[in-house]
Amino acid sequence: MKTFIYQFLLLLFLFSCDDSDGDKYYLNRTSECVSFDLDASTNPFIPTLSLFHDENNEYLTIENRGNNQILFYDFNAKKLSFKINVKIEGDNGVGQFLGYYIHNMDSIFLTVSTPEFPVINKNAKEITKLQYNQSSLGLKLYQNYSITSIVYHPLEIIDNRLYAVVGANRHAEREPVSITVDLLTGAVDELDFHYPSFPNMDNAQKRSSSEEGFSRCFDGEQFIYSFHYDEYIYVASIDHKNVKKVRIKSKYIDRVVIPDDYNYSMDLRQSLRMQCESPNYGNLIYDKYRNVYYRIAYLATTIEKDVDAIPLFQFGRKNFSIIILDHDFNIIGETMFPDYTYNSYLMFVHEDGLYMSNSHCMNPSYSDDILSFERFDLVKK
Repeated sequence: MKTFIYQFLLLLFLFSCDDSDGDKYYLNRTSECVSFDLDASTNPFIPTLSLFHDENNEYLTIENRGNNQILFYDFNAKKLSFKINVKIEGDNGVGQFLGYYIHNMDSIFLTVSTPEFPVINKNAKEITKLQYNQSSLGLKLYQNYSITSIVYHPLEIIDNRLYAVVGANRHAEREPVSITVDLLTGAVDELDFHYPSFPNMDNAQKRSSSEEGFSRCFDGEQFIYSFHYDEYIYVASIDHKNVKKVRIKSKYIDRVVIPDDYNYSMDLRQSLRMQCESPNYGNLIYDKYRNVYYRIAYLATTIEKDVDAIPLFQFGRKNFSIIILDHDFNIIGETMFPDYTYNSYLMFVHEDGLYMSNSHCMNPSYSDDILSFERFDLVKK
């Protein structure tokens, strides 16, 4: 009888603990959907998207790839307000840009193919150009596209210092992940956090490869790094002198699969297909309204033979989950999303929820004339 009571109490305890800290919350799809009309000149592949607030309006801004434009949509009216046409050549020409950060309408930072940030205003006039090709310690630095939504690690400005990321360099003695650029003096300083080593990637014969793939967000107190091929995230103080590792593993991923750095026989479609099928981690986003973090996890999957890997990769792959972390980096939930439905690169945090684009090229409701988003609420089970 005592044995039966003990077993009963043990089962009762186990069932009472079933709703553990790791599975308390989920992202719930709501009926709220917002959409924006795209004109015929707007490329449906959108590498950069962000919200911007000025004194009077809230805008959804997108990069019109190929036309060198930043489009500003009134978020409430859901209509295009204006475009900034960035010049490629001539007076105020900055070249083709990929990614931007709007500090204010007189300071719009652009990413280009060289280690510098052209800064323009609303009229596309170049105000200045911040160079970061070499640190104050004499280390040669390489650009890493740092202001896109595809690989999300936006710029941050803190106390007149621009916090940016730079590329990996396996040839160098030091491999800083991040730098600061003094906006008053132009001085470029390395931050004391270096690229971690991954199996089969630490090859001194190359400058960099997939190790450059990571996401970074800032929560107002610390920077958090999420490398694509690492179960751990790295939480750094603002000066990066204190860095701690926290294991954030998806329950749907046994282990990440690191691409073969040495296989040069693959063409682009083969390489992207392999990436779309392999499990790894994606963007890390901070939700300041709910004080949580979202880490995207891409699951091992198989892409059908008739699916073109190039547009699939551009529109956020086949499927993914989102790991939900509390402010102390405890996993409090993970939500899986259906195949070929949402663009994992295009989402933004709003005060009323997380908006995720359903403008996926293989979604049956997809139209290249519309950019649409569904709202998800963070819900306690």
